[in-house]
Amino acid sequence: MRPTIGLVLISLASIMPLGTKSSPVSAQNVSIAIYDQDSSHIWNRLYAALLVRQSVEGKSYGEDSLDPMLWRQSSHLLAEPSHQVAISVLDEFLRTHAEDLIHDPLERAMLQRDLWAVFDWSVEQYSGSKESGQPEYGNEKHELQARLAEVLQRLAPTQEKIRALPNNYSQAVASGVFAAAYDSAHPQQVFLPPDLFDPRGPWVCITPSPDSTGYGGVAKLHVANFAGRSLFLVFVRLPQGRKATFDYFQTLWNFPQPWTTAQEPVSDQSEENPKLPSFPVGTQVALVRQMILFDNLGNLVVSPITESVQIRVYRAITTARRRDFSSGPAEMARKSGQDFFEIRISRLLLFSGKQGGFKATARDETEPPTFQTIGVDLIGNSRTGPRVNNSSPTIMQSCVNCHSGGGISSFNSLDSLLKPTRRQQEPRDIAYGARYWSETNALWWKKNHYDWGLLNGFWNASR
Repeated sequence: MRPTIGLVLISLASIMPLGTKSSPVSAQNVSIAIYDQDSSHIWNRLYAALLVRQSVEGKSYGEDSLDPMLWRQSSHLLAEPSHQVAISVLDEFLRTHAEDLIHDPLERAMLQRDLWAVFDWSVEQYSGSKESGQPEYGNEKHELQARLAEVLQRLAPTQEKIRALPNNYSQAVASGVFAAAYDSAHPQQVFLPPDLFDPRGPWVCITPSPDSTGYGGVAKLHVANFAGRSLFLVFVRLPQGRKATFDYFQTLWNFPQPWTTAQEPVSDQSEENPKLPSFPVGTQVALVRQMILFDNLGNLVVSPITESVQIRVYRAITTARRRDFSSGPAEMARKSGQDFFEIRISRLLLFSGKQGGFKATARDETEPPTFQTIGVDLIGNSRTGPRVNNSSPTIMQSCVNCHSGGGISSFNSLDSLLKPTRRQQEPRDIAYGARYWSETNALWWKKNHYDWGLLNGFWNASR
């Protein structure tokens, strides 16, 4: 693969030849049948070894989760016995050229996506230090990363194959499984707008400022939290339509004092002026996450695959304060005046060609959160024991936590609509509209980060 910006060269001389590790190690007691009906298939065993976690009680997590159940302080895959399990399965995959066993483009794309996430996690992991006396796992990381890098290189498709992947959002809409619009009479009914991606439709995609290239786009926290492996798009729809949405954006941009200095708590940073005019009741906001892959030449490519869609509908404009956790998640959601929805990709549905691979997140569905955590392993390392219990927050509560304010105070992408960023306006050329600048920002962000340079370093050193 070709060198890229931020290239890191690595010597692999200190590593055992890949694919020559000693006898297999017994894996955890997990049976996965995602890539093949036979749970003993090497692709299933690799997924189970790297992506599935078990508590000491034997409860499994991550069988089909959107992101790996790994946090910055996790020692899983680095401490024993999970490290040796992972190395053994990776070595078997490399030794037997298991990349040739499955040719389905979707399955190969998903495995690339998942292994890439594990690689990036291993770069950011920091469970120990010399000062703390806890293991730093330097050698273990090196072993894991070298093998992951080679598997990823073998899985990488041509750019043409990435572009030819199906538009699963359109497939989901065409399936008819999801309602087409929000129904105030049935506010719990999940919906998927068929015109969300229409460049002249009622949903307006916020354009990141072109001169902010390298900052990740509009949803910066989301980009950074998932290490730039996804493109995040923010769409806004006012009930009066597209022109009304742009007119509202213009009102915000013309506001004479959009920023003010926070007083409580004392801060030297600016925040949005609380007197900014809010949008009307019925406004909808959508956060779309799309999969980024890389081709066999080392080019980052935004794929047609949508990983998740989160939608918020403002049934009322309230004065609720942002991030006021005193009343609990249910009351926070009520006070915010919003209804929350999420649809996310499921590997089993995607591979079987059902409803675009999308599954609606249930209101009571729980999962250890991987977004905006402090890095502590929520399942438990070998020395700490399990942390997950029956009182774990629901997935939907993470939306409430970050968007608990009423009206405009809940809109965290507001800085893209205020001066000094550029004014939002209808693009003359659709190709150079919001999507173009969002993709440019996202890809540039990833190219200039250490984890991407490290991965390229492994590829170049193995030539």
